[in-house]
Amino acid sequence: MTDWLDADVDLDASAAAAIASGMRQVAQADGMIHQRELALIASFEADLPGGGDPEAPLPQEAKVVYLRSLIMVALADGVITDKEEERINALADAQGINRGTVHGETLEVKRWFLRAFQGVHIFKDAVLRVAQDLGLDEAEVDALRGEA
Repeated sequence: MTDWLDADVDLDASAAAAIASGMRQVAQADGMIHQRELALIASFEADLPGGGDPEAPLPQEAKVVYLRSLIMVALADGVITDKEEERINALADAQGINRGTVHGETLEVKRWFLRAFQGVHIFKDAVLRVAQDLGLDEAEVDALRGEA
């Protein structure tokens, strides 16, 4: 069982292996593996069952965890590069996840990331700039400011 980005899902060994494999592929997609990406992958793998087939299709209930995990790795260095986005889309396609879902979950992960810093005043200006850089709309940026 894992609580990965607000999704409680039982992951068997194959689902865990598929998610970890996808995370590593996204981390390598732009040719630079950042320390934060490796740390994120290591934290995900820490308590998961070993073994399993990383090529196995994911059960439906694990697909959101998979997608969010891929997106979080891509965002670990602050931006999703074109190559990372291409890799995420290819991995999502292989698991039968449509582009609309990828887009929606990308926004959700960005929001989750920013909510972690929402009440920290010392970082408020930086968080607002990051929100704008992530492409969140002005209403969401205003909500982070507490003006919505």
